[in-house]
Amino acid sequence: MRTHTRGAPTVFFISLLWPLLPPVPAAEVDPTGGIPFMGGNYDGHPMLYFGRGDVEELQYAAAGSHREMARRIREAGEAMLEHPEEYLPPWSPAEFSARWNEIYGNNLGVLSMFCLLYPHRAGALDLAKDYMERMAAQPSW
Repeated sequence: MRTHTRGAPTVFFISLLWPLLPPVPAAEVDPTGGIPFMGGNYDGHPMLYFGRGDVEELQYAAAGSHREMARRIREAGEAMLEHPEEYLPPWSPAEFSARWNEIYGNNLGVLSMFCLLYPHRAGALDLAKDYMERMAAQPSW
């Protein structure tokens, strides 16, 4: 099963993995509750789509009202885990650039959402890290 999404894959991927990071020690937290960034304060990390509370709501919705959508995301994520060679971007820049929009960029969002909804799925985060390492190795990405 091939997956296709649209959007800003990098920001989306980072925003989905941010809640999985351990909390910042209290000494480094801004006492106002916001994070100063480019002249503004944000509630949580700047420019992320989801906060910690949003992640819990998304996971709850995936088990309830959005069950069908979550099922499709899970199927796509499981397919990526079963056949990573089909979904991981190649190391070669020539191969990568020939298929970037068609496959690699589109699958990244689904893989990110899979990691967010099913954080305890063995191998999912490792696949996402490998995916991002390959993406970061590209000179034009």
